[in-house]
Amino acid sequence: MSECYRIRLRYAANSFVLSKPQSVVLKLVANDEVSMRTGWTLGFYEREVRFYRDLARRVNGPIATCYHAAFDASTGIFNLLLGDVNPAVAGDEIRGATVEQARLAVVALGRIHGSLIGDATLAETPWLNQKMPITQTLITELYPDFLKRYGNQISPPHRALCDRVVASFGDYRDMINEADGPRMFGLIHGDYRLDNLLFGTAADQSVTVIDWQAVCWGPLMADLAYFLGCAIATSDRRRHYDALLQAYHEALGAQSQISLADVHESVRRRSPLCVARIIASAMLVGRTDRGDAMIRTALQRNCEHVLDIGWRSS
Repeated sequence: MSECYRIRLRYAANSFVLSKPQSVVLKLVANDEVSMRTGWTLGFYEREVRFYRDLARRVNGPIATCYHAAFDASTGIFNLLLGDVNPAVAGDEIRGATVEQARLAVVALGRIHGSLIGDATLAETPWLNQKMPITQTLITELYPDFLKRYGNQISPPHRALCDRVVASFGDYRDMINEADGPRMFGLIHGDYRLDNLLFGTAADQSVTVIDWQAVCWGPLMADLAYFLGCAIATSDRRRHYDALLQAYHEALGAQSQISLADVHESVRRRSPLCVARIIASAMLVGRTDRGDAMIRTALQRNCEHVLDIGWRSS
């Protein structure tokens, strides 16, 4: 929902600048009108600016340096000037993560989640607690057009699952939010997938988390369920699933008072909602060939995730 530009910098010989990065990244509103309006009206642009301006320094996780952040609520225009994480390789949503990339990603996520668990102020902060953009009404309206676009590419078992998810979305989400309770809520990225991760090419095996437009106070395992459902080839997820959940849990820290069993159960509950999210996302942003390929891949992987770990009513 945004455009990013790398800017190479030159400095005057007598410039008084403490930090002189060779390049920075300028992030602006999307050129595509549909994506731009979605980013503005759903509050994504404002949230990312506020995150970098107000919260980033408190998060114990790999986040790019922010040099400037501004948002105009009357026009939806925003800009961010961020540190250039270079050299780095962006994750590839279609190819999928390597097992090591997946491990780095879930460890980083655990550190991020563990930073602000139990922060009562953030739990009441208005801009982090807006109404969820995907509602039962919205998903019901979007689903017929989604099926017109992708229906002939969805297998019968996955189609049956999608039908069930869409029909029960609102009530099911309310039920599992209540089941998880406040202790399973915290600051979440909101769009934790490979396209929003940059992996270092050096021996330090670094990862940087970018694109904080969907940040909010919400169910922690929504991030983890979405990543596990989207980012990893199904065969790799099946082989390494337990190890990845354990790596996340260890990074989360003992202060969270969340057990490994809690992680498993909440991810299981959250995984069907990831299917609904893919359906809605496909219809709310501008369409591209790569976007279509990403939707097909993400839907297939997430449906397999749900079917593998089971979807019960509680």
